[in-house]
Amino acid sequence: MQRDSSTPRRAGAPGERVTGKPGPLRRFDVKGLGDIVYESRSDVAAEIAVVIPLYNYADTIDETLGSVAGQDLAALAIVVIDDCSTDESGQQAIAFLESRAARFATARVVRHRRNQGLSMARNSGIAWSGEPYLFMLDADNRLRPPALSRLLDALNCSGADFAYSQLRMFGDEEGIGLADIWQPQRFAIGNYIDAMALIRREALLAAGGYAVLADDHGWEDYDLWCRFVELGFEGVFLPELLCDYRVHSASMLRSRTNKHHDALTAEMRLRHPSLFRGGDQRE
Repeated sequence: MQRDSSTPRRAGAPGERVTGKPGPLRRFDVKGLGDIVYESRSDVAAEIAVVIPLYNYADTIDETLGSVAGQDLAALAIVVIDDCSTDESGQQAIAFLESRAARFATARVVRHRRNQGLSMARNSGIAWSGEPYLFMLDADNRLRPPALSRLLDALNCSGADFAYSQLRMFGDEEGIGLADIWQPQRFAIGNYIDAMALIRREALLAAGGYAVLADDHGWEDYDLWCRFVELGFEGVFLPELLCDYRVHSASMLRSRTNKHHDALTAEMRLRHPSLFRGGDQRE
């Protein structure tokens, strides 16, 4: 079923699709976590903002930013959230954006006053942007052209709340990701959609942004998709290789998430009992 993409929706009972103005992202001032250290603005309005959480990725941030600059959308905004990096990655991001200032409708680097973790870095990106569509891109991954325009077309055509594509794995491992068509019941088994997705701002606000899970060991995207299911939101899948996921020893998937799989699974069951109870019954 297609809906009017201009109609915002707010959170209601699980599975209920309701309309209204989106609520606040958090009860406290997310912007108060950091300060703008670089900003460039033009009179051009962009539909999409790419949010890049950054923590100690001096080796890859230029490549990541270059993949955004290489997109085929003429008007594009970018927000880098430097999560109190201890290397030179924040300065590198500023230098890159200064050299390509004319490329972006808005470019902004915000530095957190202390390390907040991935979830809050993404939430800061939401708070420090105003565009109606947001794409979450980690500082070690890449976009392939024309990823953003293709995903935006998919949202406009489908009326879905977010759009995602297939991943290409590169780095320490080569391969294709696990993404597939939107099937909410599959989340009771595990996550199959990466954080690299184009999401309507109104949907992110209705869901309350990204949650900080226990011990901050990952799966923030999995938790968000589960909340989307509970809110009756929908995703649309593009079976195209539009995003590159870097596999390396320092990535969260390798260094933290895998070691805490059992604990994270237990937390997900506690956070989303109705979703996982349904999965247990199907088994």
